[in-house]
Amino acid sequence: MSNRTFVTIVPHTHWDRAWYVPFQEYRARLVRLIDRLIALLDADPAYRFFMLDGQTSILEDYLEVRPDRAALLQDLAKSGRISVGPWYVLPDEFLVSPEALIRNLMLGHRMGEAYGGVMKAGYVPDGFGHIAQLPQIMRGFGIDSAFFWRGIGSEADALGTEFNWVAADGSAVLAIWMPWGYHNLSNVGFPIRWGDTSQMAFDWEMGLEQIRGALAELEPLSNTPARLLMNGIDHAEAQPRLPALIQLAAEHIPDVEFRHATLGDHLAQVRAAGVDLPEFQGEFRWGRYSEILQGVYSTRIYLKQINHRVETLLERYAEPLTTFAWLAGANPPEGTPDLLWTAWRWLLKNHPHDDIYGSGIDPVHDEMLYRFSQAEQIGTILVRDSLRQLAREADFTAQPGTPVLVYNPLGWPRAEVATGTIDFDFDDPTADQFRLVDGQGQPVPVQILGSEDSVWLETLKPNRKRRVTVAFPVDVPACGYTTVYAQPGQPAPAPAGDLRHQANGAENAFLAFSIEADGSLTVTDKQTGAVYPGLHRFFDVDDAGDEYSYCPCPHSATVSSEGQTARIELVAAGPALVRFRVSQTLAIPVSLAPNRQHRSDRRVDLPIESTLTLYRDQPGLYIETRVDNRAQDHKLTVTFPTDLQPYQAFVDAAFQVSARAIDLPASVGWVEDPTPLMHQRAFTDLSDGQRGLAILNRGLPCVEVERTGHGTRIALTLLRCVGWLSRDDLSNRHVAAGPLLPTPGAQCPGEHVFEYALLPHAGDWRAVQRFARDYTAPLRLARADTHEGMELREMPFIGVDLDWYNRVAKPIPWPREGRNPDRLSLLALEPDSLILSAVRRSADGQRLIVRFYNPIAEPVTASLTSWRPIRVAYRLNLNEERQETLSATDRHRLTLPVRGGQIVTCELLPELS
Repeated sequence: MSNRTFVTIVPHTHWDRAWYVPFQEYRARLVRLIDRLIALLDADPAYRFFMLDGQTSILEDYLEVRPDRAALLQDLAKSGRISVGPWYVLPDEFLVSPEALIRNLMLGHRMGEAYGGVMKAGYVPDGFGHIAQLPQIMRGFGIDSAFFWRGIGSEADALGTEFNWVAADGSAVLAIWMPWGYHNLSNVGFPIRWGDTSQMAFDWEMGLEQIRGALAELEPLSNTPARLLMNGIDHAEAQPRLPALIQLAAEHIPDVEFRHATLGDHLAQVRAAGVDLPEFQGEFRWGRYSEILQGVYSTRIYLKQINHRVETLLERYAEPLTTFAWLAGANPPEGTPDLLWTAWRWLLKNHPHDDIYGSGIDPVHDEMLYRFSQAEQIGTILVRDSLRQLAREADFTAQPGTPVLVYNPLGWPRAEVATGTIDFDFDDPTADQFRLVDGQGQPVPVQILGSEDSVWLETLKPNRKRRVTVAFPVDVPACGYTTVYAQPGQPAPAPAGDLRHQANGAENAFLAFSIEADGSLTVTDKQTGAVYPGLHRFFDVDDAGDEYSYCPCPHSATVSSEGQTARIELVAAGPALVRFRVSQTLAIPVSLAPNRQHRSDRRVDLPIESTLTLYRDQPGLYIETRVDNRAQDHKLTVTFPTDLQPYQAFVDAAFQVSARAIDLPASVGWVEDPTPLMHQRAFTDLSDGQRGLAILNRGLPCVEVERTGHGTRIALTLLRCVGWLSRDDLSNRHVAAGPLLPTPGAQCPGEHVFEYALLPHAGDWRAVQRFARDYTAPLRLARADTHEGMELREMPFIGVDLDWYNRVAKPIPWPREGRNPDRLSLLALEPDSLILSAVRRSADGQRLIVRFYNPIAEPVTASLTSWRPIRVAYRLNLNEERQETLSATDRHRLTLPVRGGQIVTCELLPELS
């Protein structure tokens, strides 16, 4: 057997679009870098190749300044001198939705078409950990590899630098772990690994020693004779002397074959070795060899909340509703798919890891708000218009009154309380008092939660409106709508039921809760009889860390709501819900002391106001908490203790539910010690298989699960307030994670609103996931005869004669007749263990794309039912390329087997005439 080593040296740059300087400064550097790279490639044929960091946004950012160079870059890519993609931006995987990851790769691939295709390597060099389903996502784009750095824990001993990474469905990629990062040969020939070398002399002998050192570091971890050396680092330009240094290394380092080549060439060398590689299944979220920096899950929490809101808007409302309006027979504008892609492009520009982590300087994250707003504006307009189009196709002649659509974006039917607003003309008698009936004329109990008068502009004419906030129980079909009708008159009397309240608590058929004097909750699960006392207490602790890491002070001090006095108010009680407001104030230190060893002696008030809602005939207690943050250098959590002693917590993750051990691994010698901090998506659940408690959330990704003296508790992080991008004096991290720059905006001053829910249940996490999806994608109300309009309260300059308008210019109502029923399911997915992930129109607007996944380990048979007859159906990969033709069970139904953990994408060509 040969002892020869095969070394692939890959020159590249790692390009953060914004971090410790704003985007435009980095772009100026990018223009300089690519200009010089083009000149180098033209002047030196020996400089064979350069990798543009695996993201096509680099090209977009450059060509916006240098549009005349597009053809030149395309030629360089087609000839193999540069590589582009496969991503649009290099994202974090934990803090963005799995659908966002797919859209990211789709956009990268589409942009790459003009360049001869993208680099087919799963390059994820700097994410702070990696999702377990990344291999399946990569395979869905024809990518059979993953190159990564961070996240490895004790499994490193068994895996080494080359192994097979297996997803939950059994699909696998060849994983290349880069233990010393994407920069193990950066600035070769210079004494610094990161920074400006323009004033330094290149040292050939130093370069040879650096190559020898990098190879020696990889040797004990390698499973094959192949070695990967990455010649690049953040914002690094190409090193012109690299080809000559490679030639010199070949002459001076025996038994080593060096190549200036690509990641694909390295994969070929690994596979050519013919070694039976170890396998791994699961996620990577530990810091044995590199910092994992899990404090970012709650840094600038408002960014995570906005991101969740906009992702939900696009995925659950804008994309499906534009699709359903089309299926219902409306004629949406031709540019609708392009508008959606425009919204996604704005959103995805906020998904690079430094951006969504909140780990940059303040201007970087101020600019993110503008990009979020652009995506949100597009999504909101498309939702509004699509609901109108759906309504115009529906028949509302079944009942008199104002028709109100209730839309369900999920793949199963829902029977729950809907909340929202209905707008009435000010002189409409229905605005003063109304009842609701369904399409059969049956009364629907309605609870009025409030009203507000305003002025709207309709077809350039003002109209006074009364906006009424309502709650009512409703049954809505899967991926569809139902209609209720508001009619003048007395509301229907509340039906007899189990929704009751007292001065400090309430109960329904599923649970009972009482609010204790300190504002904490005691909750009884009526299904299992389990009692959970001491829920929903707040704890505020010092944070001497930075944007990357939470770090307590040497002399830490915690302020708690336990034992304090809360104000309890009943604010609503009716046929649909009971609502309490719990107000309390914590007196917390204003900041750290100047020496950062303890908290300040000076205190400020931290007002906390929680609204608790219990719905009729609906599991769970739903909470909205408002916090007015007036302090700095602290972390605020809300806790939910249990008497359960499970081995694992089950945490909603990307395209799966992850089982995570509660007890932390041994970590002697690790670069960063493990902590209970972890990321979540829709919920975290503790159960013993017979009963459990889950905490649901909307856009709050940071959670801790810890043992207590009496059981296990879930702690949800609400705020983490720090004033530094990075520091080098943290007790729980050995090095700085970035430049030492102040970031006052990361102290998150002002008012914040947090939404979460607690759900006691029988069984295990499988009893939770349906309610968690319902919570994160609520039913949506829309008046079905609405007019074009915008509110006038903020537009005093228009100067319209309101009295004249109210006498003369009344709006004309829309026709009530339509071709579709007033209750309609356009799509349904069964069984309900399957999760509908995407419903959208294809780019050409003629095909229906549906994606769903199976979060359980057991295979199931999926049934997909379409209101429109199905002409033909295909199974697609994640890049929406046809893989096979599917046989429909009948004209409206498609059935297909689904493996445990599998993500499935289908294309349906419906009959629309």
